[in-house]
Amino acid sequence: MPQWLFLLLTVPTITGAIGWLTNWAAVKMIFGPERFIGVGKVGWQGILYHHADKFATNLGNLARDHLLSSDELVEKVDADELDKVLAGVLDAEAPKLVAEAAEKVRPGSWAMVPPPMQAMVVEQVKARTKVISRDVLAEVQGKATELLDLQQVVHGALTGPNVRRLARLTQEIGGKEFFFIEWSGGVFGFLVGLGQLGVWSLMHTWWLMPIVGALVGLGTNYLAIQMIFRPFEKTRYLGVFPYQGLFPKRQPEIASDYGRTTGAEVITAHNIINLLTSGERGAELRAAVEEAVSKRIDAEWQQVKGMVPLPVSDEQLAEVKQLVVTKMIEMAPQVRPQIEEYLDKQLDIRNTVETRLGSLSKPEFERLLRGVFQEDELTLIVVGGFLGAGVGVLQAALVLGGF
Repeated sequence: MPQWLFLLLTVPTITGAIGWLTNWAAVKMIFGPERFIGVGKVGWQGILYHHADKFATNLGNLARDHLLSSDELVEKVDADELDKVLAGVLDAEAPKLVAEAAEKVRPGSWAMVPPPMQAMVVEQVKARTKVISRDVLAEVQGKATELLDLQQVVHGALTGPNVRRLARLTQEIGGKEFFFIEWSGGVFGFLVGLGQLGVWSLMHTWWLMPIVGALVGLGTNYLAIQMIFRPFEKTRYLGVFPYQGLFPKRQPEIASDYGRTTGAEVITAHNIINLLTSGERGAELRAAVEEAVSKRIDAEWQQVKGMVPLPVSDEQLAEVKQLVVTKMIEMAPQVRPQIEEYLDKQLDIRNTVETRLGSLSKPEFERLLRGVFQEDELTLIVVGGFLGAGVGVLQAALVLGGF
């Protein structure tokens, strides 16, 4: 085979392979391995997993500061509409609640009340229960505004046992950009290989191969990352070639994807309720419910106690209040699916996030994806250089062995 043909077939092909391999490795290093592999401090863990806390915190801050606010979300909830969602369950529980409350005041008394009178009392309780529930919901709304931290909702949905969700959603949203990193390395590497042919033809120096391989690894990784994010706006290079960074160019599409995944998996009614009902927040919310129930029952009791033939002590009234609160807590799992369905529809996270993310400035929008691995970009580029140099050594051996 003629020397020039051998070089033409091998050099650009191998440099293209170097470029693709190093960029492919860079992408893989973002998402894996999930756990640290190495000895001591020497080793590697996928950037997303290693910096999951930081990335989730940044995304939470972005959501809270630029996309949504706790006040806005809570204000979207209509207490009257939510009361309609709960009405069926509350009405179904009313007879049992009345019977148990009567037993708290005087054991056996409810069984002595004629059925028509029982039915009338139950209907009255149903009507007053609706008033109490609306007041309690209004109180919960006020407390939720204080307790709801969207940054914590996002953080909890993407870290700890949910860290794989962070990796999966990042791959889904930025899939086209990561694919560009991979194949662009091959294209850049092939072009560099053509230039390398000229250098080899003039100098015939084998050690230029690993040097060029290192430069290809460094350069292709660097260029691919830069071309994803910059320039923010379409720019003509040399007055002829138009180009805009892939990420800013795809802002509307990415905003749509991010809105969809955020509304479906991150800022959901399920996750919001989990945050508000667990730990210290849950204790504070329960205290707010107990206070609201207590105030409302006290107000109701003042209106009807003159018509009640039986004496009711403060202790008995306190037991009734506790009974109501206990019943509400027992009912929570039963009504939660309906509440979540209503809240997901009412909050409309998907469309809100999509609209506002689409209107972010390009620099703020860039933070959405680049922020997770920006501090590790240099590491990815350097690793690309080492891989490129290693393949360059193999390339030199191949070229020298061909003569």
